[in-house]
Amino acid sequence: MKKLLTILSFFMLVSTFAQEIKKPATPDFSSFGRRKAPILITNDLSGDVDGIFALVHQLLCTSSEIKGIVGTHLGNQRAWTTNGQNTSVLDQAIARAHEVMGLLDMKDQIKVVKGAEKGLEAMDKPIDSEGARLIIEEAHKASPEHPLYVTVGASLTDVASAWLLDPSISKNIVVIWIGGQEYPFGHPFPPQYYKDQNLVEYNARLDVKAFQTVFNLSDLTLWQIPRDVYRQCLYSMDELDDKIASCGEIGKYLTEKLHRFGSDTYVLGDSPMVLISTLTTTFEPGAASSFYEVTKAPKVTDTGFYDFTNPGRDIIVYKTVDTRLLFGDMESKLRNFAAKQKK
Repeated sequence: MKKLLTILSFFMLVSTFAQEIKKPATPDFSSFGRRKAPILITNDLSGDVDGIFALVHQLLCTSSEIKGIVGTHLGNQRAWTTNGQNTSVLDQAIARAHEVMGLLDMKDQIKVVKGAEKGLEAMDKPIDSEGARLIIEEAHKASPEHPLYVTVGASLTDVASAWLLDPSISKNIVVIWIGGQEYPFGHPFPPQYYKDQNLVEYNARLDVKAFQTVFNLSDLTLWQIPRDVYRQCLYSMDELDDKIASCGEIGKYLTEKLHRFGSDTYVLGDSPMVLISTLTTTFEPGAASSFYEVTKAPKVTDTGFYDFTNPGRDIIVYKTVDTRLLFGDMESKLRNFAAKQKK
């Protein structure tokens, strides 16, 4: 009898196990969903049109949450003359941000503020602006585990000022900067431009003191996309006409602005900010198809050159960016948005 019960128990166990393994797997994926990346955009939106393209692309992304837009200065350029009227650089930057949001049906949905009117006079003298204060405010809402991404497509003035005003923000933010010249492990700048004034990259030249502050003094987490890397984002005007011009009012707006330069190509150099901050992998988020090197931050001299003899903290310097993903995603988002607007 005991042997019979043992056999019956065995078959019951096998039967139960068989029923269990026949059940379809239904894992709960709800815990795998990642948080939206909090992003604060800092850019000279009244300058080169690549900043507008990056802004449009970033606003169309669904996996990021824009915490604000800071319009920044253009160095010594204080105003633009349009139709005989002068408009300050910062006022035009603010106006362009609002233009773009209007075209994307996002009117007044995101805070837009002015940054500093000019660069720093010294490394220890911040400029207290709405832009710097917004960076501080949003940094304190973030955490080391879930940092605020401050994307900078222009000078580092407002980031440097924010850090000088409140150094505690460094633990809660990641600065993604489009700027700085090539590194020894990168691609050389075109030889015909090897002149002193061109060796120092444009966004770095806009405010060398801020450049020095961030590199030489601060402990900010820095992901840098230097000139040789952002110049990989070369976009063709025929591609513009073929893929973007037909994308509704926003496509027409972008196309008109870029065609004013009258060349076959244009470097959409600010767009990697979207790629690195937002177009990342779902699990263990990162810009997996773009490649970087962890290196020691060079010291920045008073003239804006790198000095590698006494390096500082570790920073990330990108070596390549995935332009296939970057521009393919931008084009598709524009087409999809235009199609939704038609409905």
